[in-house]
Amino acid sequence: MSNLVVRPATLLDLPLLYNVAIKTGNSGTDATGMFRNDDMIGEVYVGPYVTLEPETSFVLADEESCVGYGLCVVDTTSFQSRARRLWWPALQEKYRALESFQDSEWLIHEIFHPSDSPTAILDTYPSHGHIDLLPQVQGQGWGRIMMTTMEDALKAHGSPGFHLRVSEHNHRGLKFYAALGYQEIMRREGEVIVGKRLTDE
Repeated sequence: MSNLVVRPATLLDLPLLYNVAIKTGNSGTDATGMFRNDDMIGEVYVGPYVTLEPETSFVLADEESCVGYGLCVVDTTSFQSRARRLWWPALQEKYRALESFQDSEWLIHEIFHPSDSPTAILDTYPSHGHIDLLPQVQGQGWGRIMMTTMEDALKAHGSPGFHLRVSEHNHRGLKFYAALGYQEIMRREGEVIVGKRLTDE
């Protein structure tokens, strides 16, 4: 995979990006077979970003496949509002027959009750995003390149700060973000929220 590049994501990439999502969906490890279908985690954590915020969605790809992504939004409040209108209703209708399982299956609950970023941090860290890379391209510097790509895009749009919501069990991911200058800013309900200021102001 010597021809890998980071480029903007497109809707045509979604099937391949959904594959990345399931292959990394268990706190960074393979989650194949853990959910009702293998696309569901991508529909929750990839689809709305590429569909609604393509200008700040990026993929790591060669000519044939996508092996990673970095997806972010400039204004979390605006994105969450748009997703409630333009993304979640159709997904909720698709999985209407599973609605009764939302109390016992967290991903189904996320579809019917999408969890927002905490409002208390959004003045300082208004942007958010996430990153996943397949195992075969981890440890080669691509994660750092992808994070820099997202940070640069957010800076270009005037964002003062960037946060990520990370599973408390994703110890490797938390160590990675810390090495890039992200500090823990909050813990809640099984997740750690880390953030980084993008400006000196």
